[in-house]
Amino acid sequence: MYASPNAVLRFVTSKLLGLRHVVQLTGLRFTNRRFVFTLVALAIIAAKLIHIYSHATALTTSDLKKWGYSFFTQDVLLLILHSPPRGSRFLRLIAYSISSLFIGFVTTLNIINICFFVVNGSEIHWRNVGVAGDAAGRALVLSGLVSSLIVTGVLAILSWAFQDFVFAAVGLTTDIITWPVAYITRGRFCRTKRHSPNDQYYQITQSDTESASKTENFLERKPIGFAWIHFMLYAVVAIALLAQIILSLVRPHQRSLTFMSWTPALLPFVDFEKMALNLENIYPHYNFGINHEWDNRSALRKPIPLPWLPDYPLDGFEDWYKDELHYDALADSFKISNLEEALLPQLGDLSDVPIRHVVIIVLESTRKDVLPIKDSGIIVERLRDTWDNNKLPDDVLERLKTLTPVAKFLTGDYDDHFDRPAGEKQKKRGGISFNSAYTASTLTMKSLTGSLCGVNPMVADFNAEYQHHIYQPCLPHILGVLHMLGHNKDEGRYEFGGYKWASTFMQSVTLAYDNFAALMKKVGFPSEGLIDKDYLIKNTAKFGKVDLPDINYFGFEETPIEDYICDEFEKAKKNDGRVFLTHITSTTHHPYNMPENETYVPLGKGLGDLSHYINAIGYGDRWLGRILDTIDDLDVANETLLIFVGDHGLSIPENDILASYYNPHRANNHVPLVLSHPKLPPITIDDAVSTPQILPRILDLLVETGSLSVSATNAARDLLGNYEGQSLLRPVRKASSKSSTAEVAYWQFTIINPGSTMLGIRDARFKSWRIVVPLVGNQEWQYVDTDRRDVEAVVGFEFSEFQQKVKESYGQDRARWVEEATFVAWWFVNENSKRWRYSLYEP
Repeated sequence: MYASPNAVLRFVTSKLLGLRHVVQLTGLRFTNRRFVFTLVALAIIAAKLIHIYSHATALTTSDLKKWGYSFFTQDVLLLILHSPPRGSRFLRLIAYSISSLFIGFVTTLNIINICFFVVNGSEIHWRNVGVAGDAAGRALVLSGLVSSLIVTGVLAILSWAFQDFVFAAVGLTTDIITWPVAYITRGRFCRTKRHSPNDQYYQITQSDTESASKTENFLERKPIGFAWIHFMLYAVVAIALLAQIILSLVRPHQRSLTFMSWTPALLPFVDFEKMALNLENIYPHYNFGINHEWDNRSALRKPIPLPWLPDYPLDGFEDWYKDELHYDALADSFKISNLEEALLPQLGDLSDVPIRHVVIIVLESTRKDVLPIKDSGIIVERLRDTWDNNKLPDDVLERLKTLTPVAKFLTGDYDDHFDRPAGEKQKKRGGISFNSAYTASTLTMKSLTGSLCGVNPMVADFNAEYQHHIYQPCLPHILGVLHMLGHNKDEGRYEFGGYKWASTFMQSVTLAYDNFAALMKKVGFPSEGLIDKDYLIKNTAKFGKVDLPDINYFGFEETPIEDYICDEFEKAKKNDGRVFLTHITSTTHHPYNMPENETYVPLGKGLGDLSHYINAIGYGDRWLGRILDTIDDLDVANETLLIFVGDHGLSIPENDILASYYNPHRANNHVPLVLSHPKLPPITIDDAVSTPQILPRILDLLVETGSLSVSATNAARDLLGNYEGQSLLRPVRKASSKSSTAEVAYWQFTIINPGSTMLGIRDARFKSWRIVVPLVGNQEWQYVDTDRRDVEAVVGFEFSEFQQKVKESYGQDRARWVEEATFVAWWFVNENSKRWRYSLYEP
């Protein structure tokens, strides 16, 4: 029996109408107040959980259990404020207009908080949003767009699914709070209706436009059993709400607990609050160290005599021509000089080590343990754990053991615990490799300032240095003045001793980000000596326009720089000049993309970021090999000092955080530092050093090798002794007696990205002891022994509580050291602002 055409048509029509109804109902669930409200609620709760998770290590387990419930009081209040308004139609209209703006503001802030955490692994800090003010900064922000869309999509789907439950649950809470208000406003509770003023939360229609009479009829016919359930729900919510209020009232007024209680929507206002130093109210417990004895001491004096300066002002030496105070090493209570020490005995005779040129290669985002990478390190351990039976596949093992041959050549360190690659000859280039070098800052531009100027960067957010007084002459300033001292070309050991230096700074990414170009000019590089992406893509570029695609949000790979490196040496040869070249690599910056012609090898399951980073390290190693080949081909290798140094590390293997921003982990501080010259013997130093020591080391080496004219040598000696850092050519002096109460250690400081909130400190006596000092109240104290990789850092918000934790975990000696380091930090931060002529309380 066959169906008639009309029957088929009716059947198809009914199905289409049914499908249309389903689509309409589904769409309505995305376009009603309940969906919007649930989206707000989920964003608030998710952002709050991230806030607690980000700082949970600063709390004890007992505090979390005891007071954790009270942390959500502000969030519950915020949700109630977002509840649908009641009253007359006119009042509801006004309330809806106001609440819509409020909802948009709160939801946007919380979703941004969540997205930032998903992309970076840390909380956003709103006082730093100005970093997105230029094109490169906006590109940095947009790099997280895909992740942000995914987060928003997930929240939307969850809101669609749970809107009825969330809307009803908050409705219960709102009823409980509004009943007392209703009682007061109506005068007598008995006059109120027997059912809840918010009963509509429990008969939830599929559309906000459905008739309210359905709800009223439902309430009138509500069975007795349901009324009891209704009552029990109110009772449970009322008890939970009362418990939360009581816990909030009796909770101790500790900074850590208060900070955890802030709802994320209010954190921008907390962040923008005027900065107040966290160290002002610290009192000594052991009375060990300098305490407040040095509060009024400063290393600023009249500039030391430099009779060889010309009569007209020079950049970098302005203080000598003005009535200004300048850093004086003799007045610096923390200055420990090692210039009286003999040279490292391993160096031997330096008379045949000519240094005509100096090249500093700054390795972007490069940890010490990838130069070279080793099978015994945490990186390979983390990768191995992702594979079956903890066994690396052959292609992964091959990539790892052949990843950094140039690094092994430069450092002379072939003890990587891998099987020897076929044909490896274990050649060593020569020079000094430092195993315990810490950066001056985990922010690239501050790190560069520390290395090129021999100073501690500013305790201020981001690149503030370009606007302030760099309190010492930088290398381009110094080298620029040395050839002006009236010497003849044949003065000194080598003919090139009196040649003119040409200073250049090169990178294949933009200098437009955060006033990078302005900083390099401030450091002393001339405008014509700056090469970056924005120059390379011009039609007027010396070696033609570069059309390569960007590999990250700042620019492209390093290879276009090669022609310009060659050009500098060729010009120096032609014009009897000397090269001072600084180059910073770029491929190892997030998102760690390599050029399309490079082969990517997945190194671990589920560890995409770490795998891409390690592959990029391999590309960077090959790029260093090309630089070495270029210098060899130009026949200048034997007269060129190469310095390889990381700007900062990354802690991806330890905590999966992709950036150094607000990330004080020790892996971000520990960087490679190699001073390389083919005529130096290969030497390894294990003492604690820091990157501001690079400048005095270069001056010391130029003097000791006779690579300057006589007059320039005398000038370099005058300057050398007036820098904070010790020379890397001589044994490190770890302490000196300058105090009546105790010896003064050789303290080393790291300004944590972005600059004004945390300070990392260690001293050369106990190089594995490290403290992170919070300079503002919403950051944690941290102490860690870096030799104990298996032990978590001791963390706390309150100093007294933190010091007690250190004592319990490590003993009294460490607790005393923590106190000593804290007062050193207090003096350093105040002195830093004086030297940079910068107020700590500027916005």
